[in-house]
Amino acid sequence: MAQSNRATEVKVGLFVFLALAALAYMSLQVGRGIFVRGGTYDLTVDFPNVSGLKIAAPVEIAGIEVGKVKDIALAQDRARVTLQIRERYPVRADATAVIRTRGVLGDKYVELANGTAEAPALADGGRIVNTGPSAGMDDLLEKVGRIADDIGLVAKSVAGVLGGPQGEQDLRLTVQSLRDMSVSLNQLVQANMESVNAIVTNMREFTGDLRQLTGANRQSIQTMVDNFAAASGQLKSSLESMNRVMARLESGQGALGQLINDPKMGEDLKQTVSSLQSVAEKIDQGKGTLGKLVNDDKTGKELDRALEGLGDYLAKQDQFRTQVDFHAEALTTGDTKTYLDIKLQPSEDKYYLLGIVDDPKGRTKTTDTTTRTKVGGGSWVETKEYKEETVEEGLKFNAQIAKRWSSVALRGGIFESTGGAGLDWYLWDDRVRFFFEAFDFDDHDPAHLKAGVRVNFLSNFYLTGGLDDFASGKDRAGFVGAGLFFTDDDLKYLLGSAPIPK
Repeated sequence: MAQSNRATEVKVGLFVFLALAALAYMSLQVGRGIFVRGGTYDLTVDFPNVSGLKIAAPVEIAGIEVGKVKDIALAQDRARVTLQIRERYPVRADATAVIRTRGVLGDKYVELANGTAEAPALADGGRIVNTGPSAGMDDLLEKVGRIADDIGLVAKSVAGVLGGPQGEQDLRLTVQSLRDMSVSLNQLVQANMESVNAIVTNMREFTGDLRQLTGANRQSIQTMVDNFAAASGQLKSSLESMNRVMARLESGQGALGQLINDPKMGEDLKQTVSSLQSVAEKIDQGKGTLGKLVNDDKTGKELDRALEGLGDYLAKQDQFRTQVDFHAEALTTGDTKTYLDIKLQPSEDKYYLLGIVDDPKGRTKTTDTTTRTKVGGGSWVETKEYKEETVEEGLKFNAQIAKRWSSVALRGGIFESTGGAGLDWYLWDDRVRFFFEAFDFDDHDPAHLKAGVRVNFLSNFYLTGGLDDFASGKDRAGFVGAGLFFTDDDLKYLLGSAPIPK
């Protein structure tokens, strides 16, 4: 019985020893970072600092563990880390290795950002060249320390400003000012709430109108964009043409290119300039007609007088103005009078007027007849008889001369085939003219008096109206009319654009 118990104890002891040996072996393998299932291959990567990274730390790609850290060694002042990667996870040659921290206080691990699919996969013993910066707790604590120092400096400055009774009083005044400002701002907003609502409403309506405008003119906007694109294309074509021209000039093509690149043409140009210089020297010395003209004062004065006379003549010709006027007047008697006048104006203050008038009343001719009869064989008795004859549809003539002083002009001469005079008053740069005419002075009938106004519209059109022969009882009539007039520039254009018969 005792022997059986002893055999059992030996078996149990042997089993515990083997279990402890297996556990120790497995712990050593895991500690050395080589306990990875399946086939593996090793890669190396150099970091400037691997503080906190330990052997057997995981290696991850996209959050998936693909291996372990196998070894950490020092190589030329840098930390060389050997990674043990499972064969089914290929690592590209342009991959990037970064040391990360799991959580705020967690362990460190190596993260691989795999490269592009075009890059070849690294084989066993390969090296990862690209490394990224690692944000460890030491760097974080160092930055937090610097921030704390800055906060301390700011707090010290604030304490220096607000400390003591004076700082407390300033702080109290600041708070009071902020309170007053908030109250004033609230009152201002409440008082202008209607205006603010109106502004918001206007902005809403404006945005709506803008949206309708862009929607209604979408085609026009697209047309503008297309036109801009076409203009850009034309500009590009112009620049290309300019580049071709510059290339031709640089290659010596064309007259200008030859002038720039051909030495012979340059020499010819130099000789031409020398000849011009020789001519200039002769002129400066007074040789030849041109030289005398330049250097002889007498010749120059004679030329000045000739040019001055020519200038006076051209100035007079430039001042000479011609105007053709045609207008018709409708009388209240039912008749219509038409006028055709030519105005010749040699200067600003004088002009001549020639024209014809078609008067439906015609011309009235008065004949005095004296008859002598003998009464009862005794004395003679004279009897006078006045007879008026009217020539229907007669043409009458105007031939007048006028003199103008500022806005007033006085005319005299022949008015509708009779002597007479007239007075004109111009207003608003001659756009309005009041006129009065008196003519046909007869012993038996009152003079023909006419008054009216003429108003110019547009550039060649005017309206007129007034009273005609208002001193006469039977022929008094009102009139309205319209007319056209043409100036020198209009006549030049009409004559210049008229076709010339072949």
